[in-house]
Amino acid sequence: MAETMDLKALIEAEKQRLENPSKDSVPILLGGEKIIVEVTKLHPTAWTELTSRHAPRTNVAGDGRLGFNQATLPGDYPAERIKVNGEPVDRDTWVQIFAVLDVAHKHSLNTLMWGLNVYAAVLELASLGKAEAGRSSGSPANRGSRRAASKAANPQK
Repeated sequence: MAETMDLKALIEAEKQRLENPSKDSVPILLGGEKIIVEVTKLHPTAWTELTSRHAPRTNVAGDGRLGFNQATLPGDYPAERIKVNGEPVDRDTWVQIFAVLDVAHKHSLNTLMWGLNVYAAVLELASLGKAEAGRSSGSPANRGSRRAASKAANPQK
């Protein structure tokens, strides 16, 4: 029998993790000067709402890979989750900064925002998959029926 989990404790642990979201930063150039933009991860619900407002464009492969419109989402990222050179910025200032950035710097911000809000969880899933590798799934397909079915389908074996 599987070990009993305290789901309420796991929920509380996840709430604690959400109260202290991860942050990361990227250097970009603005007006020829290097600035550091620090971004804080959003609550998963807020990220989902943001990406739904900035749906991927069907004719832009990069949008499809990231799951959002790269041209618009970063400019709409909540300003209270952004610092420039360690200082908070207001929404209007953030919108103005993003509007004048070269494409390469916008790409850096897209990658940073996606990394904080999506990629970290992707890595968690990948590590979970590696931890589960080698375990049988309990599926009837793992109990010899696949072997028997393949022999029946291919009489030359």
